[in-house]
Amino acid sequence: MRKPKTYWADTDFYGLLGNPIRESLSPAMHNANFEALGMNALYTPFEVEVGGMPKILSALEALRFKGLNVTMPLKRKIIPYLDEMDEIGGLCDAVNTLYWKNGKLCGTNTDGFGFVHALKEQGRYDPTGKRCLIFGAGGAARGVAFALCAAGISSITLWGRASGVERISKLASDLNAYRNGVCEACADPAEVGRLLKENELVINSTSVGMMPDIDATPFDTSLLESKNFVCDVVYVPRDTKLLREAEAKGCGTLAGHWMMIWQGVEAFRRWTGGKEPDVKVMTQTVLEHLTRVS
Repeated sequence: MRKPKTYWADTDFYGLLGNPIRESLSPAMHNANFEALGMNALYTPFEVEVGGMPKILSALEALRFKGLNVTMPLKRKIIPYLDEMDEIGGLCDAVNTLYWKNGKLCGTNTDGFGFVHALKEQGRYDPTGKRCLIFGAGGAARGVAFALCAAGISSITLWGRASGVERISKLASDLNAYRNGVCEACADPAEVGRLLKENELVINSTSVGMMPDIDATPFDTSLLESKNFVCDVVYVPRDTKLLREAEAKGCGTLAGHWMMIWQGVEAFRRWTGGKEPDVKVMTQTVLEHLTRVS
């Protein structure tokens, strides 16, 4: 694929902050979109540590960057360096999209929008009134959980390992403050089977199964039932072991690249003041890259 034609004096710059990010498809996806729209713009990944945030953000602003994506492990750690954060970013206590507005660095979270849109559009699954089991309680889980609450989910159960019980308890508390009684937390491996029986929608929001650890699953998939609809936020590889084994059990599934694409669509809108991207090109670019690496 040809890189976008750029001119240093008037190019609009965008980027990705995180570590590790070498497997990210965001640069390919956004640069293909810029080219399709005829934009003089460039999206570049930067592997950074949280300790360097003040200098990095100051430098990017000086270089006239218009917007950024943020991924692991910075989605929460970058918040103290923002000038403003919108309601959804505050609810999630995690941001994945940054943009400068009137000289201020603003943050939001488009993960939840991306997930719910993909769930309805590509998964053809309406979460209204459903019961949901989420594995994990990190930045992605927070965005997804609050978006599902807004979309009318009946209940959410968070499951995490005992080592992360403080984090899942905190997210459960935040969700219940947003909508009383909507969430409970569990860290007991013996309860996974029961929870899968009680919840229709099942979401892996952890990095388990992500390349290179592609033979791992977040739970024993033999416990799945055909009534479960299984979603994975991991998108490399495209067809994770979790999704393959869920399909073998007769479950409906949603692959993680759809959330990745739609969160990127919403991020682009935020960066450009509402301009619509070429979703077809973004999707085609992601699928082509995933075919090569999967």
